[in-house]
Amino acid sequence: METSKQNYKSTLGLKHFSSREAVFKSPYQWLEDKKTYDGAEGLWRVHDGLYDVTDFIKKHPGGRFWLDVTKGTDITEAFESHHISTKPEEVLKKYFVRNAPTPRNSPFTFHDDGFYRTLKRNVREALKTIPKNTSVITDVTIDILLVIAFILSVLATSYWNFAIAVFAGIFVSFTALSSHNYYHQKDNFRMYYSDITLMQSGEWRIIHILSHHLYTNTIADMQAYAVEPLIQYYPHEKSFVAKYCSWIYAPFILWPILVCYLFILRIYQWLMLGYHKQVCKTDLLAAILPSTMYLLGGQSLLHTLGMWLFIIMIHSFWFLFVGVAATHFHPDVFFDGDEPRPNNQLDWGISQLDTTSDRFEVMGSHLLSLLTFGDHALHHLFPTLDQAVLERLYPVVGETMKQFNLNLRMTNHHDMIFGYFRRLAIDKPNLNPPDLLKGKTFFN
Repeated sequence: METSKQNYKSTLGLKHFSSREAVFKSPYQWLEDKKTYDGAEGLWRVHDGLYDVTDFIKKHPGGRFWLDVTKGTDITEAFESHHISTKPEEVLKKYFVRNAPTPRNSPFTFHDDGFYRTLKRNVREALKTIPKNTSVITDVTIDILLVIAFILSVLATSYWNFAIAVFAGIFVSFTALSSHNYYHQKDNFRMYYSDITLMQSGEWRIIHILSHHLYTNTIADMQAYAVEPLIQYYPHEKSFVAKYCSWIYAPFILWPILVCYLFILRIYQWLMLGYHKQVCKTDLLAAILPSTMYLLGGQSLLHTLGMWLFIIMIHSFWFLFVGVAATHFHPDVFFDGDEPRPNNQLDWGISQLDTTSDRFEVMGSHLLSLLTFGDHALHHLFPTLDQAVLERLYPVVGETMKQFNLNLRMTNHHDMIFGYFRRLAIDKPNLNPPDLLKGKTFFN
């Protein structure tokens, strides 16, 4: 079931990351690979310029994490998508050192007259009309979800009731799914709700944000290849086991254990391989839930840990079930290996639309969108904006898409779930470049 090296070739021209071949993959090894190809020379690269922002790290409004971990890499996609205001561009100019010696490894463009920068200018104006307190509803919602998760977990322990534990696990997962909204933003305490659910926010900021969000469905998307060769999404030659047996072991074995597996993997890489950045203080937050269950549940430590593990497995299953059904794995979306758009159409914003499909059922519902990665295309275009803010941007997004002859790809939840399993069986690339006007779309 091994993945052949010949299957690592990118139709977008991205270089292969050697860390993808490792059995136990690390986000920090992914960053080291990125440094190899980005031509940043130990600095921070934005487009074709090299910048030394060392003196700005402590002043960075989003928190120092982003600049600490990306030193020595090309941060163009992150810089463009995380800053809607023009102020960061002015600040960056102060730290210019020299021009980069090599072309960018990334094929994506950000031309001033292109789709993404045009959309960003239009959204910049639209944001001025949206009330500043719009995100309060999201804050209140996730706080309530966390409280319910704790109450149900304690009740499940106290009454030793696995039916209650199933609901506890789902609400723990709801909390993790909602916290995704926050670790995209500047440092804030709600992003650490994810750590309480055994999903380290720092690790996910690399795997999910710096890798998946910026290079979606490409061979540089660690989130897409994190559990290879067990799960193989890319359109290349695959074994019968990878194509069809994965339909069984993915939902029934992998999904329930993945959260625990990633936690254990972090500890192993820290203790045995010397990856010291894999473990940090926020990992201690994972002890809050089982400690509360032990103190208030009235059961022995062993029984409490057993119930907690069951709850985490339910959480893991639900998180993966929602994640795979959310947006990126339908056979109609672009995956690296498929025929890409021509080079003059590789606008980064368009690439995000090509790799995304939203669902009709959750459109227009703030709660459902928050709990199921809804409004996902807009979220990929403007990841730092709160879910409640994204919902108000459809009019301006629709007008801009009309200008560029684009649209949002749409389907339903049922089709996305079955599309995920169809994706696993795909072993030949799509020979037609993406077409966002084909099939079901959102804007008339």
